[in-house]
Amino acid sequence: MEELKHQELLPDFQELLNAEHKDGVTFASFQKRAQNAIQELVYTSKPNPIMLLNTAGCNPEKCIKDLLLGCEHPQRELHDIIYAENLNNELAPTWLHIKTGTADEFNKQIIELLNKINHKINAEDDFLQIMKKQPGNTKLETYLSDLSIFMAKGGEFTYPVLMNLMVCHEEGKAPVIYARDLTWKKLFGGVNYLTENGTTYSHHHLLEAGLLRKADGGFLIIPAEELIHNPMLWFKLKSSLDSGLLDWENPVEITTNIVPFFNPEPTPINVKVIIAGSYFEIAELHNLDPLCDRSFYLRTDISSYFSIREHGKDYLSYIRSLVSYNGYLPINDEAALRLLKFSCRQAESQKDFVLDENTLTNIICEASGLAARKESAEITGEIIEETLEHRIFRSNQSEESSSDFVRDKQMLLQTQGEVIGQINGLSVISTYAEDFEYGEPTRITATIHSGGEGDISDIEHKADLAGQIHTKAMMIINGYLTNTFGRDESIPVSANLVFEQSYNEIDGDSASLTGLCAILSAMSRKPIKQNLSLTGSLDQLGNVQPVGGLNEKIEGFYRICKIQGITGTQGVIIPESNRQSLVLNDEIVNAVKNGSFHIYPVKTVDEAVELLTGIKAGLIEGRRKADNDQQNSSSGEAEAGSQETTLYNIIREYLDSLGEQETRVRKQGFFARIFGK
Repeated sequence: MEELKHQELLPDFQELLNAEHKDGVTFASFQKRAQNAIQELVYTSKPNPIMLLNTAGCNPEKCIKDLLLGCEHPQRELHDIIYAENLNNELAPTWLHIKTGTADEFNKQIIELLNKINHKINAEDDFLQIMKKQPGNTKLETYLSDLSIFMAKGGEFTYPVLMNLMVCHEEGKAPVIYARDLTWKKLFGGVNYLTENGTTYSHHHLLEAGLLRKADGGFLIIPAEELIHNPMLWFKLKSSLDSGLLDWENPVEITTNIVPFFNPEPTPINVKVIIAGSYFEIAELHNLDPLCDRSFYLRTDISSYFSIREHGKDYLSYIRSLVSYNGYLPINDEAALRLLKFSCRQAESQKDFVLDENTLTNIICEASGLAARKESAEITGEIIEETLEHRIFRSNQSEESSSDFVRDKQMLLQTQGEVIGQINGLSVISTYAEDFEYGEPTRITATIHSGGEGDISDIEHKADLAGQIHTKAMMIINGYLTNTFGRDESIPVSANLVFEQSYNEIDGDSASLTGLCAILSAMSRKPIKQNLSLTGSLDQLGNVQPVGGLNEKIEGFYRICKIQGITGTQGVIIPESNRQSLVLNDEIVNAVKNGSFHIYPVKTVDEAVELLTGIKAGLIEGRRKADNDQQNSSSGEAEAGSQETTLYNIIREYLDSLGEQETRVRKQGFFARIFGK
C-alpha cells in the first residue's frame, strides 16, 4: 500500500499550457445535447411544440439564445398581427395577418384606399396593389372587399382608426422572447377598458397583445418557476398551444360585468415554447400537473461535466469570452488555469471539470474589481487565488467555530497515540445551501459484549439521528462480519457503534469502512493509530468503494492536525477508486511533498486494518483462502497461513473461546450454574 505522491494530488494541465485560444466560445458551445434538441425544435413542423430544458449553473436566457443563434434556420415567412374593427359586429374585433416588413407600406396603402373610397374614386388598382404585396392572404382580401362595400354603402367606423398593428416583427428574424415576472395579461394579453360618462367600453385599440402573441412565428422562453408560482398560467398555456388559438379571456377579471358582449376574435398562434428550469422546478411542475409529460415534444439537459482532455482548451477560450462579454479586465493564462483547477474541484475529478457559469462569472467579477484596486492591468493567478480565499473566508465561520471547539478541547479528537475501538472518521458539513462545504473529523467508538447474534447496535439509528443510507451501511457491516466470522455458527458477541459528540442527523455510507475497522479493533483488542483517519464505503465482501466530498474530508483532518500539532506521521486512508477525485489545496500538497502528511489509497478493508493497527488482517480459516482452495487446491498452504498471528485469527480465537465457554455453561446443570458447582 504505497502512499500517494504530491504529483498525484492535483490534475495535470501540462497539455493546456500555451494552448491556442479560439474566439466565440460560449457556454452553449459545450452543450451538444441541447444543440441537437434546439436544432430539432427549429426544424420541426409540429404545431406549437414545447421543449423542456433542464438548466443548471448557467444564464438560461443567454445560453438558449446562443444555441438558437448557432442553429441552421429554414426560410420561413413571418406575419405581423393586426386587429381591425369587425364591420358586422363592433364588439368582436377581428384579426388580420400581413407580411412582416410591409407594415409601413401597408398603412400608407390602406389610408390611400380609404380616401379614394370616401371620395367615390375607383380604388380597384389600390386594392390590387395591396394584395400584390400580401399574396395568398385570403382573410385580408375578404376583409378589404367587405370594407369597400361597407364604405360604399355609407357605413361608418365606431373608432376613427380602423386597424391596430398589434404585433410587428423584425423582417427575416424570428422573435426570441424571454419571459419574466409573468402575469396572466403579460403572457396571454388582455382587454383594457375606458370609462366615460359612467359608461365602460373597449375597442380593438385597447387590446394588449401579450408575450405569446409577440412571439408568434418564433420562440418563447419561459422559466419553469414562473409557471410553478402561478399554475393557472401553465394550464392556460397548455390549452392554448394544443388548440392553436389564443382567446382574450381573463379569469381574474369579471369581464361580463364590465362589457358583457365585448369578445375579440381568438388569435391563431404559431409559437415554439422552451420551458427552462432546474431538476427541482421540473419535478414541481410534474407535481402540479402529472399529465404534463404529454405536452412536451422534446426534453434535454444542460450538461455540466466535461472532460479536460476533450474540452480543456475550449474551457480556457470560454473564460476569455466570458471576461470579454461582461466587460471585465483581461485574464491571463495562469488565472484561467487556476479557474480550471477550481472547476475540477467542483467536479471532484482530475479528469473532468464542472462548467458553472454563474459561479465563474461571480468569481471573475470579484477578481476584476480586486485587480482594479491593485492597479493591475489584468487578472492574474494570484488575484484569482486571493479572490477564492476571500470567498472562503466570508463563508467559513462554522469551520472556524469547529476549530475553536477542538482547540478548547470541547470536541475530543486525537491525532496521536493508539486507542482500542476508537477511530477518526471523516464527514462533510454543508452550509449556505451547499455553497460552502468543509470537512469535519468525527470520533467513532465501538464496544462489544458477549451474547446476542452478532448484531450491531447503531446508536445513531436508535436515537433517530440516522438516515436510511446510514442504516443500510450498518447492515452492510453486519453482513461482512457474518460472512467473515459467522459462516458456520452465529457470532457470540454484539457491538455498539456510536458517532461521538454528534447531535445532528447523519446520513450516507462513507463511514461504513470506518465503523467496521472500529469494531474489528474492539473484537481483537488491538489499538488503532489515532494519527490516521479514514473514509470509504464498503460492500459485504470487504471491497472499499468511492465516496464524495473527499477533498474537504482530507483538508478537515489536516486542519485538526495543525491545531494539535503536526507530527509527520499523520495522514488519511482513502478508497483506491477515489484517486482521481483528489484536487487538494496547495498547503496539503506541499505537506505531502515534504513528508509531513500522508495519503494512503486502499482497495479492501484488509489493507485499511493493516495500516491502522500495524497487524496484517490475514486470511482466516473458512474465509477467502478456503474459497480460493477450491480453485487452487493448495490446502496445505491455507492451513499454514491460517496459523499466522493476524488480526482475523486473533478475533477467530476469541470468538472460539467464547463459543466453548458458552457450550460448557449450557452443559452444566441449572443449580450448578446458579451455585457455581
